[in-house]
Amino acid sequence: MFELSKMELIGAYLCELNSNMDAPLISNYDVEQDDDITITFIENTIYNLYSSKDMKWARFIEDEEQCSKAYKDILQLSENLSDFKIKSKNIIDEYFKIITDNVPVPSGDLIIVLFEMEKQPYLGIFKYNHKTMLVSQIDKLNDTNNIYISQKSSLFTTNKHKADEGFIINLISFDIALVDKKYEINAEKSNILQDNILLLQTSRSEKEKLDIFNKVTKNLEDKYIGDDIEKKAKIKKAVKDTVLDEGVISVDSVMQKAFEETEQLKKIYENTLEKSGIQRREKIEVPERLLKTKFQRQKITTETGIEINVPIDYYGDDSKIEFVPDDNGTISIVIKNVKNITT
Repeated sequence: MFELSKMELIGAYLCELNSNMDAPLISNYDVEQDDDITITFIENTIYNLYSSKDMKWARFIEDEEQCSKAYKDILQLSENLSDFKIKSKNIIDEYFKIITDNVPVPSGDLIIVLFEMEKQPYLGIFKYNHKTMLVSQIDKLNDTNNIYISQKSSLFTTNKHKADEGFIINLISFDIALVDKKYEINAEKSNILQDNILLLQTSRSEKEKLDIFNKVTKNLEDKYIGDDIEKKAKIKKAVKDTVLDEGVISVDSVMQKAFEETEQLKKIYENTLEKSGIQRREKIEVPERLLKTKFQRQKITTETGIEINVPIDYYGDDSKIEFVPDDNGTISIVIKNVKNITT
């Protein structure tokens, strides 16, 4: 694995992959060092991919009989950086063939860049899918102007937008930072880079790990906790507390705090997570936005349509809110010590 640091551009160029064309449209000129707009866009593209929650680490399948053509080309590039254009064009051609052979794979623009960090070379290839937009068009005829609206498919983006897919490869260690996308390719849904062009072995991205964690937790709640609001809230509070304490979801800490009184349920939770590929020692990053929206509050909805949105920290504090079992089998919810009510 590697970390981003100051980048020194060695070479970069752009390429259009359009399924309506007979071949990739490759720029004959490299990006100029004084082209501030393009250079800044490329640097932002690299940073955005690396910092994406969808980014996962990957390695090439290196077996001679199973490895990709791209692996062999990149291996040769690592030995001779002057082959940058030649070797990267082979990858472009593979990309283009997939696009022209498979209608679901959209046309797009590729950014191909060779750069250096900490005196080590890196190759990056990033694809921005074309978007169809309505644009104004001007036709000049003699001394007249005809202005009208037309439809155009091209690269429409900003410095804040992320590439739809792409990768950064350290050409010394061959560690790969990957953001991939699934399309229907050869009648099967598969990742365009991992499964078709590069042939990679990958780890899970932070987003994938968080999705699995949330799914397993919800399934556990539905199966073993049911409608026990306080127990559900205890799990959410355990997640929130461990993120505030450690900056990440520490699976072990969540298990200890959420199931401190139910050893059997803790074991079921641990085994289910392990079967899904999440180990007890795992630490999972949580976007701040998600922490605020998903783990700060617990919404209660009654069968009569009443909704109460309760801060997680209030659960277990009988001076704030209390759930009182009634003799008839129902539950009374008592909200206490309220100073102001707004509507």
